[in-house]
Amino acid sequence: MANDERFAPTMLNGLDDSQRALLDLLGGLRRVLVWYTPLIRPELYDDPDVLDAIRNQVVSQPKLRLHLVLPPAREWRGDCPRLARLSERLTSALLLRTPNRPEIPDRPELSQAFVIADERALLRFSDPRRLIGGYEPEPGERMKELLELFRLIWERSRPDADLNRLGI
Repeated sequence: MANDERFAPTMLNGLDDSQRALLDLLGGLRRVLVWYTPLIRPELYDDPDVLDAIRNQVVSQPKLRLHLVLPPAREWRGDCPRLARLSERLTSALLLRTPNRPEIPDRPELSQAFVIADERALLRFSDPRRLIGGYEPEPGERMKELLELFRLIWERSRPDADLNRLGI
């Protein structure tokens, strides 16, 4: 029974819950992480602990790849300088793109944020502004649907022009 509780979904209600869940997800990452968000909350996305966890995972696992689809950098670069610097340093592992809005389907899920690690763990924010959502270390079919949606978005997204100007 205790083992079942370990894989039970965790409700996220704000920054502290979200940070703990994201650090747990990153701690178990082994191959590929996909991350989509329509907006950036600097308290989470520029958090030193979160960014250190990403950096440590990439350093210890050189084949690790992180695919992030974020809003245009001009909207968050000033509020998230650590994330911008990390993307400069990890250019082969941390791949950032911006959605090409005209080519992205109009789906309700795109107002939410989600992170999928190794096709086995799902962190999802139904309300990314307030960081409300859930974390599922052993997700079901919903994760597969979001992964397919992410692949579609990734294919239709492009490198961020603002980051390209900086040499990122």
